[in-house]
Amino acid sequence: MDCPYCREEIQDGAIKCKHCGSMLGENAAANVEVTSAFGYFKKCFQLYCVFQGRARRREYWFFVLFSMIFSLATGWLDAMLFDSAGGFGVFNLIYNLAVILPSLAVTVRRLHDTGRSGWWMWISLVPVVGAIVLLVFLVQDSQPDNGYGRNPKFAGPGDAVTVA
Repeated sequence: MDCPYCREEIQDGAIKCKHCGSMLGENAAANVEVTSAFGYFKKCFQLYCVFQGRARRREYWFFVLFSMIFSLATGWLDAMLFDSAGGFGVFNLIYNLAVILPSLAVTVRRLHDTGRSGWWMWISLVPVVGAIVLLVFLVQDSQPDNGYGRNPKFAGPGDAVTVA
């Protein structure tokens, strides 16, 4: 088996590449160390379509915060450049299309961190009550190691790859 990052040969079932230090498989999602608030936003884009593993509350809520900031900024930019009052402008539409998959992925990983299947995200389609139930699930603390991986809150520094 070869490392997908450095292409060096590694042992089957390895968690970390001994040559480049990259985390492998589902361990990559849980064990990336982030050194800034914006780093959590970048991490979600680095794990663009990774629906396995777990996401801490901090990762999820910083992603939501920066996503809202960028959405407001692109909406403002559209209003200034194209005079699009109330509707989706070009920049806002492009941003929202780009952020759909990372949003779904980080929400699924956050649900995994609380010990729930990602399918619970569908409960948000139930009017009013569904969104409240999903919000309660998303604000809960991390569960101990579960079927979705190790608890990312307690990942050791030797297990992590730093993302600035």
